[in-house]
Amino acid sequence: MAKAGGYILRLSQERLGVFDHAMDMYGRFAEAVPSFNHSRNAPLVCFIVDPSGHVSHIGRGRRGVNAGTEQSRLNIDEIHSLDSAVSIDDIITGVPNRNRKAVEDRFQNGGLLSPKAFQETVDLFVQLAPGAGGLIERFTTSTRQRLERLSERARSNLAYQKEAVAVALSLAGIDRASLAEWSLEEEAPESFLDGLAEVRMREDPMVIQDMRQVPGYAYLRDVPNAAAAVFVDGEDRLTVIMANRQPLEEQTGTDLIYFNERFQAFIMVQYKAMEPDDELGAIFRFPEAKLTDELSRMDRFLKELSRVKTVTKTDDFRFSDDPFFLKFCPRVQFEPDSTGLTKGMYIPHAYWRLLEKDDRLKGPRGGRRLAYSNVGRYFDNTSFSMMVKGAWVGTSIPQSELLERWMRDVVASGRSITFAVKPDDPDPDGEDVFVVDPNVDLDGLALQQDEEPVRVKISRE
Repeated sequence: MAKAGGYILRLSQERLGVFDHAMDMYGRFAEAVPSFNHSRNAPLVCFIVDPSGHVSHIGRGRRGVNAGTEQSRLNIDEIHSLDSAVSIDDIITGVPNRNRKAVEDRFQNGGLLSPKAFQETVDLFVQLAPGAGGLIERFTTSTRQRLERLSERARSNLAYQKEAVAVALSLAGIDRASLAEWSLEEEAPESFLDGLAEVRMREDPMVIQDMRQVPGYAYLRDVPNAAAAVFVDGEDRLTVIMANRQPLEEQTGTDLIYFNERFQAFIMVQYKAMEPDDELGAIFRFPEAKLTDELSRMDRFLKELSRVKTVTKTDDFRFSDDPFFLKFCPRVQFEPDSTGLTKGMYIPHAYWRLLEKDDRLKGPRGGRRLAYSNVGRYFDNTSFSMMVKGAWVGTSIPQSELLERWMRDVVASGRSITFAVKPDDPDPDGEDVFVVDPNVDLDGLALQQDEEPVRVKISRE
């Protein structure tokens, strides 16, 4: 489980001058520090200590590439100067005795705080530096307790909604870091989007601009409970609408609909939870009444779609024009601090229709169960993303009423819809920058695990 953490960065007088210059010029800073382990999918709060022993700034950190033998690069951005610097002596003496020694060691010598030391430092720091509350409030014990007060069903639905948004961002090539900024307000959320800074009204001009010609948007405008968000990364933009008719704790699941406007390609993902099994690790038992109904609805939709779909140009070509995928997940928990994708198996609808008749999936008592060991083949997060990004799978939906009918049935069943659209036009306010994915180089070979995205400046006439 990826959890938020804290890092204490002590600056010498010489490095303080470099830090001040970097802040003036770039608004970010990097430092070579002793090697440490922290998931890149989890937030890292950096407490920057000046030579006088005061925390003068806090920022968002990320463990970068190796900076030398037994050294890591610590990248810090979103750096905020505190209105009043906080003495580390006040922090050390203010935390409970049980973790005081660990906190003192880190603030005196620098380094990664233990999870408990981080929690107690944050709880105290919001009192010592009220102006920093908005930056670290979401990591406090009180915020965690508010989250725990949500029902188990509500937290489960938040987990699946977050996963749907994370997958959509991955397909659109957009950094998922903003997901870790999710915060829980005093009032319970209606959807995962409610906790993000990117949330907007459905009537927001950019939302309307991105969605006005997309099949199905007319229906989503009339759904009672809906929120929208716009994610921007350089020139890439993704608009997401999350719609449902039931309160969060009464919803029965989430469906992702992803639309690549460049290729007019839709794909649809439905999530299914697997259960632990001592023998096979994780299994999904079937037949299951809800899945049976949903598969029948997919079959009817494909039959109607086949009557109107035609391939007329090269952008229409697909390896498969069946847009439906099932994602079976061994374990889905709501982890607000994580930006990672949930492990799971993407199984195309047509392949599932074969699997459900395959005797290899029979259990010892005659029932059927899906497991990693008997599925044969599946797409993981990486291979699924590669296929969908290039629109090698999916379908165009030339008649808006077909998609609207599908969405109406999904919402009526108690599930929520996460409708994500990647517009073809670049972000009008974005910079001429794109991100080169470090996971695959030009030859398709995996790069080093600790390499980061490289931002490349593009000159346009």
